[in-house]
Amino acid sequence: MTLPGGLPERLRVIDSHTIGEPTRVVLDDAFVAGLDLGAGSVRERRDRFRERHDHVRRGLVGDPRGAVAMVGVILVPPADPSCRFGAFYVNRVGYLDMCGHATIGLAVTLGSQGLIEAGSFRLETPAGVVGVTWHGGGEASFECVPPRRIAQGLVLDCDDGSRVTGDVATSGLWFFLCRDHGLPVDPASVAALTARGWSIRRALESRGITGDQGEVIDHVVLLGPPRDSGNDGRAFVLCPDGAFDRSPCGTGTSALVGCLFEDGILAEGKTWRQESVLGGVYDASIRRAGGTLIPTVRGRAWLTAESTLHFAADDPYRTGIDGG
Repeated sequence: MTLPGGLPERLRVIDSHTIGEPTRVVLDDAFVAGLDLGAGSVRERRDRFRERHDHVRRGLVGDPRGAVAMVGVILVPPADPSCRFGAFYVNRVGYLDMCGHATIGLAVTLGSQGLIEAGSFRLETPAGVVGVTWHGGGEASFECVPPRRIAQGLVLDCDDGSRVTGDVATSGLWFFLCRDHGLPVDPASVAALTARGWSIRRALESRGITGDQGEVIDHVVLLGPPRDSGNDGRAFVLCPDGAFDRSPCGTGTSALVGCLFEDGILAEGKTWRQESVLGGVYDASIRRAGGTLIPTVRGRAWLTAESTLHFAADDPYRTGIDGG
């Protein structure tokens, strides 16, 4: 049964976490078909979903059914004939053109349900086509859209009195990558790192610094040295909803290795092991395909629940609490 406004009475989902960062995959073809998103690319259908069904996003990943930092994945048929699936990504405050940790979670979820076999497939996302490989078990990797850096060595004077330097780069999402933020990248400093990240975001906005098509630079990556000598770097990532990424951020790592390659720090085909602020690790690399750079990120996800969400007609919070 579907309640008024397109919200179902029940919705089947599978939850996972990718090195701590939660993902919720909607597995309900009838629900997606009933949304009547029309034809066109995944991006175009995502935009129609946002216009017509944003309350579904809030009910799916917001309080009281969601979790802090959760990203929802809604599978749709691909428009690109080379792709096996299409998907778009939602969180508590809106929509993501790409999400690396959720793509890893999606692959592991599909594999767990027997919907794919170990191997590779192409996934159409709002950011473009992404190559995905399920390696079996909890291991998956993705080839992200090509990274680009549009500003290097950008100096910001922040409203907390700090002055920082960083790069503006993208690989499906927009990031400010910063090393001289002056804080230890460790769990004990999450509150201070979060405050510094917000100060940087405000500085970017006050300066009118955006992506090359006017996009908000809505992810801030504060980099530091690794804790484990077998790894290469560590990152705290402030996400658009104000949560920090429990994983090392797959899309941010894709943008980072693009910058490292351009700077001569990371050679083609070599592995960069990136720690999260909590210590989880992604393996990343970059290669050339013609004139295009292609980053690859590999990580691990674990299933946490197979659930049926309920949205009772008389539930005052069926579309979330306070829009979140």
